[in-house]
Amino acid sequence: MEYVGILLDSSVYRGIPHARTGQESLVLYELAAAAYDLIPCYMRLEDIHLPSGTCRAYIHSENTYKLNTIKLPYTIHNRAMYFTTASHHKMAGLIQQGILIYNLRNRYKKVQIHRLLSRNSELVPHLPETEPATKHSLARMMAKYSDLIIKPSNGSIGSGVMRLTQRSALWQLSFHPKPGKWRQIRFKQGRLPAFLPARLTRKEHLIQQRIPLATYEDRPFDLRVTVQRGITGEWGVTGMFAKLAASKDAFITNVARGGSAMAVDRIFSSAFPHVAADKLQSRIHHLALTAAHQLSVELPHIADLGIDLGITAAGELYLIECNGRDQRYGFRKAGMPEEWAQSYREPMAYARYLLDQKPSAASLNNLKLIT
Repeated sequence: MEYVGILLDSSVYRGIPHARTGQESLVLYELAAAAYDLIPCYMRLEDIHLPSGTCRAYIHSENTYKLNTIKLPYTIHNRAMYFTTASHHKMAGLIQQGILIYNLRNRYKKVQIHRLLSRNSELVPHLPETEPATKHSLARMMAKYSDLIIKPSNGSIGSGVMRLTQRSALWQLSFHPKPGKWRQIRFKQGRLPAFLPARLTRKEHLIQQRIPLATYEDRPFDLRVTVQRGITGEWGVTGMFAKLAASKDAFITNVARGGSAMAVDRIFSSAFPHVAADKLQSRIHHLALTAAHQLSVELPHIADLGIDLGITAAGELYLIECNGRDQRYGFRKAGMPEEWAQSYREPMAYARYLLDQKPSAASLNNLKLIT
């Protein structure tokens, strides 16, 4: 048995003694790790001591979690987000000590991901036109498209997303001024609402051609495809589910923003009655895997992606976003417990793969408690 590190955000880490870890299931980590002769240890970056090569970590023992000081695990699965220079230096220090951190970074700018994907000619037809949002790019895109999405380049779970739609001679900007409340502003071409250019200057956004999504029971939906590396070290599709907008007029499908998650079987048969479901799923898998392979060429430490695919009523597929820290709970909400559990098994399988590749000098001393 060997340790595998699970690097967590402080908010999740603090809840471990009280079994309050939000959407992260430590039980599934424990079961998945045990299947590969691994023991998960849960840590924060600030609890790692580089000079001694040790860390403080929670380890499950006797039906509870206990803090121990241990030798740094050879492999660490990163589920935390770090943005400071000091944090990046510490991560670099871990790598210099020979520690393998997969998902080293799990938050990338959406514009950056779009550019990386656009280097693959096979993916280009599946990429909605996307630009960094400025006053000038906004004018260009509004001249070209009648339906646009504006969103933070570093955002997640649908936060801060706005929609621009052309209504005859007027444009309408739809957005959330506060949780649970919608607002629409109408304006003439060339007369943007005063707050919009200021917001784009204050925080980096992108502007994207909006894909006309297929609907299920009049609700637009897109797809979340979980793509992970596993026991062979290769990419595979763990599963996928549909994210349905809260209503026919809503343009955000995120579960955290009022959307709902559903298994795709019933949705596909309803939305695409004349398309063979197995062929459609094969196309979806191929596109998601092609995107994962392309990103891993440029970002070699990634091993876990949540890919959002838009699909039109005609069955056309588009790559909307690639998330470096997949929110796996969507499988649970979609009533897919096996896929939910599998989304925890694959990262542990990949840890076993990495451990099996390391020099044979490593021994069971890796489990020795220091204090």
